[in-house]
Amino acid sequence: MKANEFHALSTALESLTPHQKRRLIKHLHELEHIQAVNLLIEHRLLAVSSCPHCHHPHFTRWGSASGLQRYRCAECHATFNALTGTPLSHLRHKEKWLEYTQQLVDGRSVRKSADACGVHRNTTFRWRHRFLMLPNTQKASTLAGIAEADETHSFSSHSKVKSKV
Repeated sequence: MKANEFHALSTALESLTPHQKRRLIKHLHELEHIQAVNLLIEHRLLAVSSCPHCHHPHFTRWGSASGLQRYRCAECHATFNALTGTPLSHLRHKEKWLEYTQQLVDGRSVRKSADACGVHRNTTFRWRHRFLMLPNTQKASTLAGIAEADETHSFSSHSKVKSKV
């Protein structure tokens, strides 16, 4: 945005009503969440070194859709993005994913999470299952580092029952 356009925008902000200011702030926060989620998703593609369809290592940028960069394989000509082949592919409302993950960490119910995120309860139910599938697809093949194991003691009481004969 050019400096004179920004100045005109900032002077126009002064004439907003309190309700309009709250709506604008909410919209700016949503845009911030969208950018943060898209950045996290695009960062995932750095770990991907091949096409998810044919596993060919050469692909090029091929436009964008839904705020995400698309890529096209040089071999099979299929297009994909960073979410292709993951449990999170085809899910909507990416701007609310970070808020929902916090709800998931806090152990909130599906309905309470839906109310907090402003989406339908069926959406949070679908998200819960998809988000919980994600760690299953990213298991480590080998362990490295230091592993520690502790003993577990279980106590049992042995009481003798005397019977009268």
